[in-house]
Order: sequence, then structure tokens, then C-alpha cells
Amino acid sequence: MTGAGVVVRPGRAGRTMSVPVALEASIAVLLVAGAGVLLARQFRAPGAEMDEGAVLAYSGRVLHGAVPWRDFQTFYGPGNLWLVGGVSKVFGLDVATERAVGLCYRLAVVLALYLIARRLGRCVGVLALAIAAVLVPGQGIAALALWGSLAFALAGLAALVTAAAWPTGRGRDILLVAAGAMSACALLVRFDLVLAVAVPAAVLLPSFSGRERRRAIVAFLVVAAAYIPQIWLVGAGGLERLVRQLRATEPGRRLPFPVPGAYPGMLFTAGIVVTVLLTAVGAAIVCRRRADLEGRVLLATGLFAAALLPTALSRMDGAHVIPFAVVPLALLPALVAPLVRSLQASRGRAIVAFTASAAALALCALTVLFVLGAGPAALEAVITPQPLASYRVTSGSRWFPVAQQSEARSAQVVVDAAGRLAKPGQSLFVGPVDLRRTNYNDTYVYYLLPKLRPASFYMEMNPQTANRPGSGLAHQLAVADWLILTRRYDSWPERNSSQTPGSAAPGRMVARHFCRVASSGGDVLLRRCR
Repeated sequence: MTGAGVVVRPGRAGRTMSVPVALEASIAVLLVAGAGVLLARQFRAPGAEMDEGAVLAYSGRVLHGAVPWRDFQTFYGPGNLWLVGGVSKVFGLDVATERAVGLCYRLAVVLALYLIARRLGRCVGVLALAIAAVLVPGQGIAALALWGSLAFALAGLAALVTAAAWPTGRGRDILLVAAGAMSACALLVRFDLVLAVAVPAAVLLPSFSGRERRRAIVAFLVVAAAYIPQIWLVGAGGLERLVRQLRATEPGRRLPFPVPGAYPGMLFTAGIVVTVLLTAVGAAIVCRRRADLEGRVLLATGLFAAALLPTALSRMDGAHVIPFAVVPLALLPALVAPLVRSLQASRGRAIVAFTASAAALALCALTVLFVLGAGPAALEAVITPQPLASYRVTSGSRWFPVAQQSEARSAQVVVDAAGRLAKPGQSLFVGPVDLRRTNYNDTYVYYLLPKLRPASFYMEMNPQTANRPGSGLAHQLAVADWLILTRRYDSWPERNSSQTPGSAAPGRMVARHFCRVASSGGDVLLRRCR
């Protein structure tokens, strides 16, 4: 392909590591179906009370005209809420609809990794698909912003890689437009993925002509322009508050580096090693053969994975490590293709090819054994690290699944009481009993009680934000009608700045002006005293 003086040659990876098309299609369908079955099991799994609850509650608010960053606190872009809200407008806002969006996100990640790897050979694509199909299903199917942004970013990268190997024509132009639009959608969901979008594009776009590059860039700008009304509605003060609170809460969410030999540390360590190899091998090939598509793809994917590292480092748990690790680990077989091709160029091609293939399989096997070094228990932790049994908290036709039966029972008591006693249009605040430590809360309760409007900007609890002096939470509670508080998160165990108590003013406001109406277990419903 010709563009800007660079002729991109697909290379011969597809010849050195190839399988029949019919066999490839059959295996791919089986792997995608298997991933779909594993993902579908998660429809009945318990949800994260704040994280998934926020997606439901915020999407409902967006449907009624609320503006993220202005009317409620969130540290992500509005794109995920717009999408879940739009789908819910058609199918109804409930857990099943929201999780269906999350399932689509994860299937998009699996398929995008397959399409990227397939440019380097059919066998490479099938192996990448198999690895992704094993790693992705274990983190549930909630429509979380991290998975949404990863799905859009990988879809954009897959479109760009496919366009680079596509003959000049309308199909190539459509792929470039799709690449630009999907990349912009990734930033609408999470603006912190800007490097993951920009750096691979900088590697691959020089392969295209100036007109083709402009087509992709214009598509990106048109979609990214959706941020303009959002920023205008929020204003400079709202953006400044967002940046300030992001910086303040980050130390309270960090976790120590996990043990490399256990889940999820084993995946993180393996992911870093493969990321370095992808980047180094890709850079070496590009330096030697500047126009080689294979080298550009390896370099772009390695840099893409490297750009995801800050997300994993921000909170070293499975929910953040897996989205990073799945990219380099799925593309591990891509490192084998240049090895096989270079060895085949030497004498004794048949013997060398056989030896190289055996070495490649051994490399993959050793990596899998390292990742699953703890045995079958580690495999189970990767595929289904959370229990599938759940207990529902309900309100009318709405419901939310939680992990513990005792939690469901106590929450049900206060939700029922609030639904029975509160009048439509009154305000509700949901948080912990100890408001000096705002580390987590049952945000899903806002979704269960839609007739009550949120009393506070802080619908989700984050350390060093709602509990900081001057946050405004005490003043917002002063005009609230109802409170639902819980003690489940008062003894937050993480060893970081979340342990530091914040302002006592919100707690004093509750003690002075609110009276208990109902309680069960650690949950309590309070009403403004008459």
C-alpha cells in the first residue's frame, strides 16, 4: 500500500503460521461461543454496589437531563452513560439491559484482538482469540467504563490495522472513518486513555496517504466534538473541581503491588514482560524494514499495552489488571511469527520450521504455565474470580443482586421503608454511617428508588473528596429529606490514605437533624426530624 512515501508490505507471517480458512472459521466460532457462554453466566452474578450501581443510577439521571461532572460526581467521561442510557431508553433501564451492554463490550474486546492478531497470520489470530476468550470472562459483565473504553479503543486499532492491509478503495476509506470514530468514542468513555489511542495511531497513520489520514482524523474530531456541549454545561469551575478531586482521591484507591506468583500479580508480571517484547521486536523490525506492516502492528500493540499500564497501576486488583494484561498476553503468539519467518530463511527450511514451531509452542506453554502457576485454582480465579450466586434487593420492578444474603435482607428492610414512607420528589442521600470515611456506598439504592431525587452531588463515595473539609456535603445534607446509611464500609481495610478520617461536619449534621425510622443489620433509614 502506498502513502506518504511509505510502501507497507504485509509480510509473510500468514504463510509461515497458517491454517485452512474453514478450520480457522470453525475454531473462531467455537471460541467466541465459549466466551459468550462464560460471559452469559455472569448475568446472575452479584454486582459491585457502588461501581455497577453508579452505572445504573447515573444512566437513569442522564435520561432525565442530568449532566455528569455538574450534577453528580464521576471520574470518567459521559460516553458510557450516554450509551447505557440510550440503550435503556429502548429496552428499559434494568440490570439485564446494562449487563447486556457490558457483555457486548467484552465480546468486542475479544473480537478486536483476534482481528489485530489475524493480520499477522491465521494461526496467530486463532491463538490470540483463544487466550482472550479465557482471560476476559472472569471480570463479570457490568458495563463499566474501563471495559467500554477498552472495547472502543481496540476496535479503532483493529480497524486501523485492517485498513493498512486493505486494498485502496471504498472499503479502506470506511475502515479509516470507523477507526477515527471508535477512537473518539473510547475517549468519550474514558479521557485518560488518550495515550492508548494516540500513540498506536502515530505508528500506523504514516502508512496512509495524506487524504486517508485526513479522513480518519476528521472522523475522530467529529465524534470527539460531543465533549464540547458537555464542557460548556459544566463550565471551568466544574472542570477544575473534577481535576482537583481526581488528584485528591487517587492515593486513597491505590493498592500494593501484588505477589507475582499469585492472581492477579502473575498476569500483571507476564503482561509487562510481553509488552516489552512486543515493543522491542516491533521497533527492531520497523528499524530494519521501515515499511513492514508486521513490525508496525507489533510496535503499535506494544505501545497500546504500555499506555494501559497507568490504569493497572492506579489500583492493582483483578478488575484493573485484567483489562491491561489481556492485550499483551493475547498477542503473545504474534511474537512467534517473525521468529519462524526469519528461521525459515536459513538452510534446512523444513527442519528449521519444525524446530521453530516447537519452540514457539513451548514458549506459549511456558507462559501459560507461569500464568496458571497456582494450578486449577488459579485458572478458576481467572475465569470466574467472583461467586455466581446472588441475592436480590428489589423495589417495584427494579432489582439489584448482592453477594450476601444478610446484606440483601438488611438493605431490603430500609429500601422498603423508604419506598413506603417517602413522597415522590423528596431527596435522598445514601452513604456510610461514619461520614468521616467516604470510601464506598450502596449507590444502587438510588437506582432502586427513582422517585426520590439525589440530595447530594456525591452519589458515590470516594476517599478525600466528599469527606474533605469544605466539600459541601454537610450543606447538602442540611436540605436532605431522607438518608440511608450503612456500617458495612466503616471498617474499610485498605492500607492507603482512605484510612485517614476526614471532616466531622457531615456526621454532626446527621446527628442533629435526622431521626431513625427503620433499621436492620448495619443499615438504617433516617428522616429529617420534625
